[in-house]
Amino acid sequence: MKNKIALALLLLLAVFHLSAQESNSLRVLHLTFHKGCKKELEGVAKELSIDLTTWFIPDLPAGFFDGKTSGNALYNIGHERAHRIWDLHQDFFHAFDIVITSDTTPLSRIFLQNHWEKPLIIWICNRFDYCDAASLDCPFPDQEYYDLFKAAMDQDNVTIVAYTEFEHYWARKMGIETKSLTITPCGLNIGELKTSAIPKDIVKPQTFFLPPYHNETIFMDLSSYLKERGIPNFCGRYNGPADLKNFKGIIHLPYSFSNLALFENIQMGIPYFIPTIRFFEELVEQGNYFHPNLSCLIHDQVHSLSEWYDPKHAEIFTYFDSWDDLIFKINHLEYEKKRKEIRAYGREIKKDNLKKWANLLRSY
Repeated sequence: MKNKIALALLLLLAVFHLSAQESNSLRVLHLTFHKGCKKELEGVAKELSIDLTTWFIPDLPAGFFDGKTSGNALYNIGHERAHRIWDLHQDFFHAFDIVITSDTTPLSRIFLQNHWEKPLIIWICNRFDYCDAASLDCPFPDQEYYDLFKAAMDQDNVTIVAYTEFEHYWARKMGIETKSLTITPCGLNIGELKTSAIPKDIVKPQTFFLPPYHNETIFMDLSSYLKERGIPNFCGRYNGPADLKNFKGIIHLPYSFSNLALFENIQMGIPYFIPTIRFFEELVEQGNYFHPNLSCLIHDQVHSLSEWYDPKHAEIFTYFDSWDDLIFKINHLEYEKKRKEIRAYGREIKKDNLKKWANLLRSY
């Protein structure tokens, strides 16, 4: 079955290769491990009438990408893996005018190491030197990778785009200047809700949503804590962004510098309740709070480089400085007014970021 799928995919790629050669439109290839990044750039391409093809790596047949590997090990692009991928797919890659890599930056090594001369856009979403330590099967990140990435900054065909400001800061901390272009998600491709994953007894307009991640479940049982204080909430999985549309608000303990869900929820006008920096640090001191690069965040005091504490977003978030303060603000927020403000802000985000993508893609 897997061989049949791989053969079918190869046939489809061959057909696309021929049809792409007959077209005069700008042809863009996007490589990513993140379904949200896939949807985001599909939305951008639709808005800008760009001919986009995406390889969502987890959906490729086992062994197809580098000739032998499957699973999370593919996140780690060492020298040999980059060489194998290039040898297998270079003819396909050359059918495109521009390549974009997103989510994890090591995908760019395939092109940097093999002297790609066409435009390469590297959208850094999760530290430029990210590796999956649990499945590490090669020396990575290695010095050659850092050298390639540093040298790329002087290549006219390579453009670095940060997903959030912290990505530039992290690269500089590692001795690499990535300039200053940042394009956050627009929050596109929310789509229509087909089947909800939310239990039918949940009345969304009267209920707060809690992301079902480490900080809301393992660091503390936030759902039970709030229910004991009379705050109705649901903490669990949902079926895409549209499944959150009618919740009264979202209470979130940040676990990253940014995430796509934030921008999708901004487009839908959902109020966010976020701890202040002071209260965030108080929670961190309790131990077992999850956040990548936490020591860097606290030690260097770079909260403002994350989307949650970027001053330009201050008017759309409702910050709470204690649990009592959260309950007070939940009970006193003017929800409809806040929703209108958030949706208006979302329209500006969409406009600004689409303009950045248009300027970048059409500059080639």
